[in-house]
Amino acid sequence: MSRALSAALGDERVLDPSRPGLVGVGDEIRVGRSRQRITALGVDGVRLAHIGGPSLSQRAWTNALDRAVARAAELAEAKVVVGAAIVRDGRLLAQQRAYPAATAGLWELPGGRVEPDESDVDAVRRECLEELGVEVTPLDVIGPDVVLRDDLVLRVYGATLDSGEPHPHDHQALAWLTEGTLHTVEWLPADRVLLAAVRTFLRTR
Repeated sequence: MSRALSAALGDERVLDPSRPGLVGVGDEIRVGRSRQRITALGVDGVRLAHIGGPSLSQRAWTNALDRAVARAAELAEAKVVVGAAIVRDGRLLAQQRAYPAATAGLWELPGGRVEPDESDVDAVRRECLEELGVEVTPLDVIGPDVVLRDDLVLRVYGATLDSGEPHPHDHQALAWLTEGTLHTVEWLPADRVLLAAVRTFLRTR
């Protein structure tokens, strides 16, 4: 399942983000608590096998999938804001916003918008250098894309600190948080969605 389709469905798992196309045979699709697996996909349409949760009609599932695929096509063209989950010695770096007033005091991961003709990983490196004055090595994507608005998604990458000591440039403060202290700061809503995935990432570092 593509990242865009996962975001369109609101599914927190991305089954196979590397495979071309939006969906494939074997992918699991969820609508609410109902789960089906794609058993056939071709010119004759989609066949789904019920694998768990309440039963829904085939038409309900097909309509849901059609809507999700259409939404995924839109999200696939969306602009990307990258975030960096920088980990050192089992701790995650978070930064506290200084502005605008509506979000001042809330916490977020370092990052920013991907510029035209810039790759995600290059944007991660650039944003960390600009915001923190440090060089990082981006790792794999953590968790699902988070839809910020119709034409914008947040995508978070794990990262390791290569050189330098982070200092806040445009933020109030920085904090190194452990798995057990992630909940002690008030996160921006979009970042908070990814805390479970970030917690899992911390356990592997």
